[in-house]
Amino acid sequence: GADYREVGFVHINKAGGTAIINILQKYCRHQLLWALHPPALQKLRAIRSRFFHASAALQQWAVGASAWKQAYTFALVRNPWARQVSMFHFLLQSASCVGPCGRRPDHCDKRLLPQAGPWLRDFGAARARFQRWLLDMGAAFPPGHKEQHLFGARFHGNERDAWYNASQISWFVDAQGTLLVDDVFKLEELEAHWPTLQQKICALRGVPYADNGYRKNPSSHAHYSRYYDDRTRALVAQYMGADLTRFGYAFESEPAAA
Repeated sequence: GADYREVGFVHINKAGGTAIINILQKYCRHQLLWALHPPALQKLRAIRSRFFHASAALQQWAVGASAWKQAYTFALVRNPWARQVSMFHFLLQSASCVGPCGRRPDHCDKRLLPQAGPWLRDFGAARARFQRWLLDMGAAFPPGHKEQHLFGARFHGNERDAWYNASQISWFVDAQGTLLVDDVFKLEELEAHWPTLQQKICALRGVPYADNGYRKNPSSHAHYSRYYDDRTRALVAQYMGADLTRFGYAFESEPAAA
C-alpha cells in the first residue's frame, strides 16, 4: 500500500531485540532491509559481521544511505544496570561461554568472564563473581580504551567505527553523535509504544503486543539491583553515562513483593 516502507532494526545485545526480530521475521519479512538487500549481506560478511547485531552506521553503510534514509528505522534500549546483569547470566548460562576456559570461544576469555559452573545458581557466589567481572573489565578496558565496547558487547564488526563503545547510544549514532534511527524505544516501555510500531510498520497492524514472546525474566537471576555495590554501580554509570543522560535511566531498588 501507499504506507509501505522498508524496515531496519538495530539489535543491541540483551535489550529485548531477539523477540522483536522474531516478530519482524514472522510478519514483516517482505519489509525488512536485511531480506531485501542481498548484496548488503555480502558486504557485512566481508568484514565478519551480519545484520543481527550490526550498528545503525554499519547497516547504513551496507544497504546504502538512500535505502536507509527511506526506511523506517528503530532501536530498543534497556536499563544499563539490568542489561549488564542479564548479559553476564546469559553468556554463562545459555550462550557460547558455557564451556570451560581455553576451550570456549576466544571472546569469552578476552572479556574475562569466569568459568561457568553451579555457582551461578547461588546468589551470593554469582553476585561476588559478577562484581569481580565488572572490576576486571574496568581495569582491562577502562572507559576511553579503544576496546571499551567489550564491557558492553562483542565486536560484531561495529568496532570499525571509532565511536562504538560500551554505551547503547553508540550503536545508533554517527561520528558527530547524530541519531541514525527514526525511533528509540525503552524496552521497559515497549508495550506503551506498540501502537506506534504498528502505525509505522504496516505488517504489524492487528498483531497484538502479546505475540512478542517477551518473557519477563528470560535468564534466571534476582532483581538486578541486588548484584551491585556502590563501586560497581558507579562503574556501570561511568561507561553508560550517555545512556543515563539521554534516556533518564536510574538505578532502582527491588520492587516490594505484592
